[in-house]
Amino acid sequence: MEKTTIKVAGMSCGHCEKAIIIALEDLGVAEVFASAKEQKVEIIFDPAKLTLDAIKKEIIEIGYQLP
Repeated sequence: MEKTTIKVAGMSCGHCEKAIIIALEDLGVAEVFASAKEQKVEIIFDPAKLTLDAIKKEIIEIGYQLP
């Protein structure tokens, strides 16, 4: 398992946090913590099953930006 933090722009509330959490859990991320206040997402994922690029692509596809 790998742990990383991704800076995410465009989150403004708890709904935004929940949208990212649900999308990344559905994608297969093991653990997700999203913070609109800090504009970041912390994840734990299995790099043998999921790439960081795929995770970033999902965040962009649901409407957020990676600065």
